[in-house]
Amino acid sequence: MKYTKIKQIAKGWSSYIWLVKNKKGEEFVLKEVREKSPRKDLANREGKMLLLANSVGVGPKVKEINFEKNFVVMEYIKGEKFFDFILSKRFEGEITQTQIYELIKELFRQLYLLDTINLSHNQLQIGKNILVKQIFDKEKKVIKYYPVIIDFEKATIKEKNCTKNLGQLFAMCFYNPNGIIAKRIREKLNLTI
Repeated sequence: MKYTKIKQIAKGWSSYIWLVKNKKGEEFVLKEVREKSPRKDLANREGKMLLLANSVGVGPKVKEINFEKNFVVMEYIKGEKFFDFILSKRFEGEITQTQIYELIKELFRQLYLLDTINLSHNQLQIGKNILVKQIFDKEKKVIKYYPVIIDFEKATIKEKNCTKNLGQLFAMCFYNPNGIIAKRIREKLNLTI
């Protein structure tokens, strides 16, 4: 393997996710199938779906898919889960309505792009498969928050996808009357249902 494992980032039901470095010291994420997982086609499923998402500019960029050893190497995104971001104290205080609006607008744009290629992510409801990274806009001298959709292992191609991704996001961010994410976003943006 041309990557050195630095630390385990997460452990899913069917895979391990590692922070790795290549020989140049560049950091990536390596996702490999767990030994006891009944899903043995991780590289095939996740790799192909992520490549398809990449074709419209969505998701971490694929670096390598190894079908023989059943792993995918992708761009390392330094960010926090959308769910944690929305529940953070920082969200209550320093993050502005404009920053939230721009973040959600970009997320809708990315999901629209997935809908245009009939790729349904299928696991967006809780906000754990969306990372939020912080970017400093040098020109405007402001901090922006940018979403990156991750974990395409359970994604599917649906001939008539027609806004499935957008519907999941809309429900999570605004409509769900009992959802903590929707409640916090509605409060922050002064929205009522």
